[in-house]
Amino acid sequence: MPAAQPGLTLLYTTWPDPEGPAKAARQLLDERLIACANVLGASGSIYRWEGKVEEATEIIALFKTAPERAVAASARIAELHPYAEPCVIALQADADASAPGFLAWAAQSVRLTA
Repeated sequence: MPAAQPGLTLLYTTWPDPEGPAKAARQLLDERLIACANVLGASGSIYRWEGKVEEATEIIALFKTAPERAVAASARIAELHPYAEPCVIALQADADASAPGFLAWAAQSVRLTA
């Protein structure tokens, strides 16, 4: 029986500016909580907050980590985030449909020992 592919968790987040997720990404990389992050461009958000419909421009950032590090990474993102209720949504990648080399690299990147 072949060894199971390592998994991957994608943490979808939104931020008020591009500096926040870039700084958080560097911190999470230093702490080996993520393998990498993608800070995407500005996106329009329309949402209800405290009973009012609001509109804002937000930055989407995607943090990639191993499933066993996802809870800790999500908690750390929330600590570093300026919002009172930050958007952090964990999405599980289908290991069978993902690039095995990338999954192995991501798993190795978050290991605490070499």
